[in-house]
Amino acid sequence: MIYVLCPDSDKPSGGVKKLYRHVDVLNRNGLASSIVHQTAGFRCAWFENDTRVSYASQINLTASDYLVVPEVYGPVIADIQPGIRKVIFNQGCYLTFQGYSLLKKADVSPYRHPDVFATLVVSDDSRRFLQYVFPELRVYRLHYGIDPAIFRYQPHKKRQIAFMPRRNREDARQVVNALNYRGSLEGFDLIAIDGKSENETAAMLQHSMIFLSFGRAEGFGLPPAEAMACGCIVVGFHGMGGREFFEREHCYPVPQGDIMAFVQTVERVIETAGRDPGLLAEQGRRAAAFINDNYSLAQEEDDLIRFWTDTLAAGQVRRQG
Repeated sequence: MIYVLCPDSDKPSGGVKKLYRHVDVLNRNGLASSIVHQTAGFRCAWFENDTRVSYASQINLTASDYLVVPEVYGPVIADIQPGIRKVIFNQGCYLTFQGYSLLKKADVSPYRHPDVFATLVVSDDSRRFLQYVFPELRVYRLHYGIDPAIFRYQPHKKRQIAFMPRRNREDARQVVNALNYRGSLEGFDLIAIDGKSENETAAMLQHSMIFLSFGRAEGFGLPPAEAMACGCIVVGFHGMGGREFFEREHCYPVPQGDIMAFVQTVERVIETAGRDPGLLAEQGRRAAAFINDNYSLAQEEDDLIRFWTDTLAAGQVRRQG
């Protein structure tokens, strides 16, 4: 059995949804799996799901089981269910050392603990980082899949600019206020997507012409990718993990942390919307096509099954040895 540990939080989080999808994919392919929550009766409700859920107090892991632990559990990952084989699902490589001491080196990092078989990451940037820090680590790349049935391409846009203030709120505050005080947003509605369900988020993106990306130290950056899938013109920070899809032919990347460049780039896109809306519409179409071609649900499923086929085989060899 493959158990996937998940925080007891019902706040919208793309990473949590991917934990649920992980379990769904495994069960659909004949590999028994379950989400594990701490609180009996809890399950995420902000997105539709019928994912198999178990509760920590009701399960008894054995030597034949695997436990998938998100990177956010930090230095205690190896202490969770000691002796049970583990996989670290690292969706935020720049959270890898969250909870560690600033000065004192831990005796054994979970990434080097004998219970940990492998690490699964979600971008090439994450893979490079972890393999640089832990050269001996078995690291597998998972390509996130963006669901086209939810984040559908919509060519007809309102003069609307969307952003998500949940992360990097202070940079968002600087950019938005600078645009407002310069009068640059006249004729556009500015909407903050915060605390919305998945379907509500998708609907807001589908109607928005522009999406402002404030990602910082991201493992991948689902919001801008989902915005692109909906045909938005994405302006802003790639957050490191998003560099692989922030292509200049269909979006407007801004140097990480450069507030003034961010403001000026948004103003340039707004000017283009008035002068040549067809150019932006074509860029939005290309962005959606790029995401659909490179981040499909089928690719995500293939990556997961390949990862678990290799991991289970390696686990069998180790147990026999």
